[in-house]
Amino acid sequence: MINENEVGTGMGTMQVLTDYQLERWIRDHTQVISKRRQDEPDWKQLTQYAAYHAINEWYSLPPKSRTFLTLTSLFERRWTNKFRKFDSLGFYMDVKRSVLMHLYKALTGENSVECPLMLFESSNVWVEELNLGLSMIMQVMEPTKDSFVIHKYMMEENEAAVQMFFHMTVVYCYKAFGKMPERMQVWNMMNGKQYRVTLEDMDVSSSMDYLKLVSEVYMQNDNCPCCSGRLVM
Repeated sequence: MINENEVGTGMGTMQVLTDYQLERWIRDHTQVISKRRQDEPDWKQLTQYAAYHAINEWYSLPPKSRTFLTLTSLFERRWTNKFRKFDSLGFYMDVKRSVLMHLYKALTGENSVECPLMLFESSNVWVEELNLGLSMIMQVMEPTKDSFVIHKYMMEENEAAVQMFFHMTVVYCYKAFGKMPERMQVWNMMNGKQYRVTLEDMDVSSSMDYLKLVSEVYMQNDNCPCCSGRLVM
C-alpha cells in the first residue's frame, strides 16, 4: 500500500491515478463538455451523492430491514432540493423515481449482498510495472466462496468510463489482494443497464497495457494546454 503522505503529482512525488478523477477526465473527453461551472455539482452528481449514501446505509441495516420503503427513506435524507439544477420539475421527480426503482433492483433478489467485505473504502496500491500508484474506492465488495465480486453504481451512460473501471479494477485487485475478482458488475442507476465482466474475460497484462496508454495520454493532456483533443476508446 502507498503511504498517504507520499501521494502527489508534482516533481519528486509519486504519480497516482485516482479512479474518480480518471473517470471524470474520460467523460469530459468522450462527451460534450457541459458549460456549467466546473466547481458546481450538476444534477447527476447531486443524485449520485444521495444514492451512494443510501447504499452505504442500506448495508448497515439487517437484511430483513432492507425494503423499498427503507431505501426511499435513506435516499430522501440527502436528496437535493436544488430542483433548478434539473431541466424541469417533472424531470427532477422522474430522476428520483427512476434511480430508486433501478437501485432497489440492483440491491435485492439475486443481486443482494448480505454482508459486504468492503463498503465505499478508499485505498492505494503501487504498480511497479507502470511506475505509478492507483487509488480506488471500492463501493461494494461481495464475498464469494473462493474470491469476491465488485459492484459499482454510476449515473453516466459512458462505455469508455466503464471499460476504464474494469481495467483499473483488474490491476488494482491483482496488486492489492493477489487475485482478480470473480466478477465485476456496473449498474447504471438512471436506466437500469448492467455491465458485467467475469473472470474468464479478465487479463492482467491487457489491463496493464490499457492503463499504461491511458495514463500517458492523461498526464500529457493534464500538463499540456495544447493537448486537449478528444479521447477515442
